Amino acid sequence: MNTRVEKMLAMVIVFFAATLVIDLARAAGDNPSIAGGSEDEAAIKQVVAGFSNGWNTHDAHAMCSSLADDVQWVSWRGDVSHSRKQVEDDHAELFSGLYKNSHRNDNVKAIRFLAPDLASVDNYWSMTGAKKRDGSDWPYRAGYVNFLMAKRNGRWTIIVSHTADFNAQAPEAAH
Repeated sequence: MNTRVEKMLAMVIVFFAATLVIDLARAAGDNPSIAGGSEDEAAIKQVVAGFSNGWNTHDAHAMCSSLADDVQWVSWRGDVSHSRKQVEDDHAELFSGLYKNSHRNDNVKAIRFLAPDLASVDNYWSMTGAKKRDGSDWPYRAGYVNFLMAKRNGRWTIIVSHTADFNAQAPEAAH
């Protein structure tokens, strides 16, 4: 008799567990904001496009309009900035010098929603027309940037940016 009761109890547990799993899966599917809806993905891609357009017009203010005031920005050289103003000032200087003839293309490869109002964005970029710090031409560059974006007051904004340059060269060793 114990064996029969144990079997019945096991079947009841499996039934309720399966019902719970199905209900949780339906709830997640019914709530697109958890997975990030197509409107949010389009808005995030528009933020990246605005950044790229600002770059290509050499307008640091426009480029930085999508950055949070307290952004953490890590350049491809490892330099860290902690404000939109600092990033804007740095790029205004670059646009008047090394990057004044540069053109950048951005391609969002993946968006992962960590929460309804938080997304990790993988963006691959390429650039032409830049100069190196020694003044020589840097005809082609390519790299990767990961943006952490937050939705604040209904608008997606970049709160963290980490950039890598695939063509970067190590600094010369000190003698």
